[in-house]
Amino acid sequence: MPLFPVHSIDDSRLAPYRELNQRNLTRQSGLFIAEGDKVTERLIASRFPVDSLLAEAEWAERLAPRVPPQTPIYVAEQKLLKATIGFNFHRGVLGCGRRLAGHTIDEIVRTGGDHATILVCPDVQDPTNLGSIIRSAAAFGCAGIALGGHCADPFSRRVLRVSMGAALHLPIVESRDLAADLDALQRAAYTLVATVTDPTAEPLAGFQRPEKLALLLGSEGHGLGPDWLSRCDRQVTIPMQLGIDSLNVAVAAAVFLYHVYR
Repeated sequence: MPLFPVHSIDDSRLAPYRELNQRNLTRQSGLFIAEGDKVTERLIASRFPVDSLLAEAEWAERLAPRVPPQTPIYVAEQKLLKATIGFNFHRGVLGCGRRLAGHTIDEIVRTGGDHATILVCPDVQDPTNLGSIIRSAAAFGCAGIALGGHCADPFSRRVLRVSMGAALHLPIVESRDLAADLDALQRAAYTLVATVTDPTAEPLAGFQRPEKLALLLGSEGHGLGPDWLSRCDRQVTIPMQLGIDSLNVAVAAAVFLYHVYR
């Protein structure tokens, strides 16, 4: 596989990696960036094509046998690598992946089996929260995750980094019509369960999960809106001490998922 030494920040071949601290490759670009050795290795092991790597010499040599022979690897000294991406970076390698067509709810229903959990996020906009949620969903065996149209990009650099590359392997639906997808889940015998802060909801400790569970998480600031709550079959809450009204959505997701996984 070709190793190409690069010596200038202006090298046109480095365009996808340039000034990553100021921008994110959008869905329209067809590309995404995996940052650091662990996430890049998970990109290489995933179904997503590797468009290129940008690496220090040590990592270029190490990863070269693991990528397709036509994949270019651009080799740069650490100083140039930092100058190109625009922030302090010590993890040796970045990968540029090529986006593929997303999964659908029907695909996840088919592969999920008779005992499955699907996580549903109508409006989680913070990339760090979404990355943590995806990581927890993968850790606790979710069949997939469905995202509403206002959610953060699941393949943004930050989401991929925080999820430790879990977004490259967990089936993710970037829904164009989340309400219709929820209807499809109910037709497939999934029980829709809203996570809420309402003290009159079912306490999590006594919650008995249905065989097929779609667990809805609210937005960071406002929780689940009335339209989403009205679609759900049940509501569940994490009881808390007085004076604390809610947990961070990513923390709450991990608590809920541990309970239903256990």
